[in-house]
Amino acid sequence: MENNWRDRLTAFLKQPWIGCTDPSERTLARYSAALTHQSYLKENEHQQGTPFPCEDYERLEFLGDRVLNLIVAEYLFFMGHESEGSMTSRMEVVKNQHLGAIVPSLGIGFPEMIRVGQHQQRTTRIIAGSFEAFIGAHYLESGLGSTRRMIMHLIGDDIASFSPHDNYKKILQEEIQGSLGILPVYILHEKKGPDHRPEFVYQVFIDGTLYGEGRGGNKAEATQNAAKNALRSRGRLPRP
Repeated sequence: MENNWRDRLTAFLKQPWIGCTDPSERTLARYSAALTHQSYLKENEHQQGTPFPCEDYERLEFLGDRVLNLIVAEYLFFMGHESEGSMTSRMEVVKNQHLGAIVPSLGIGFPEMIRVGQHQQRTTRIIAGSFEAFIGAHYLESGLGSTRRMIMHLIGDDIASFSPHDNYKKILQEEIQGSLGILPVYILHEKKGPDHRPEFVYQVFIDGTLYGEGRGGNKAEATQNAAKNALRSRGRLPRP
């Protein structure tokens, strides 16, 4: 594992929402694989003297997908008394097209950590797959309880407020990736109000230009509103 990547990965894993402060070689290798797309391995497999993960994220993605589905299904079951049909509809939050749009809005730098080949975009599918693989790696390293806490800390608000019909972050990301090949960038502009009733203000930038601002009682609501207003400013939605 090259030193620069080792340093970046070690620093990333030390973030409080992961809490891996002293990773072993096995831990680094496992998380490294979770963040490595097959295009990166194919591009670098013939380099001499540089160790790389022996596999890409696909096997860990298989495991992480099942873990994520269990945790989200458990949460939906215990959060209220919704019908089976309603819970099934809300489980769409873990589908690639939705999950891959939620992760870039978290502001944790996850998409930038995914290693891809020079000519491979970090698509919604790749972001979602690598995130699921990361969940799989965390489950193997830290167990189900820690993984549940990590997931709910990161995307709990998105799960709670998810609607498959009005996912503006997904719509905006598909449009921007399709036309420009880049991701929208969500930045926390302001947080105000008391702790028991905060208001978040997020701004969304496209290629360095501010396109929308949104407010909400949590990050998920504020970023959805920012994406909605960005779509309005681009003429994709009618203005109120």
